[in-house]
Amino acid sequence: MSLGIQFFGGDEDAGNVFVVETRAPAGQVLESHVHEHAHTSVLVSGTAKVTIDGVEEVMTGYRMVTIPKNTSHSVVAVTPIVWLCLWAGDLAPREQAEQSLKLMEA
Repeated sequence: MSLGIQFFGGDEDAGNVFVVETRAPAGQVLESHVHEHAHTSVLVSGTAKVTIDGVEEVMTGYRMVTIPKNTSHSVVAVTPIVWLCLWAGDLAPREQAEQSLKLMEA
């Protein structure tokens, strides 16, 4: 499994939608962060502790969740995970996502 955060799409060919793919081993955390725009996230595989606006839930993939705008959220990999975030590039610039996402040891 290639680990880390990768960005795909975001151009006209992709319908101005970009996907952020996070692949993390157990024990890593996608640090708490906030975005100005809502987005859809997908836990493709694995088990993660997902905290949205202070409410923690253990999720097992395949699972979709909507993250409201201006809401603090984080993802802790309980097992190895693949986590996707789908963004409308015309509402939220890719640079905003790149600056806000950090993968760290829990």
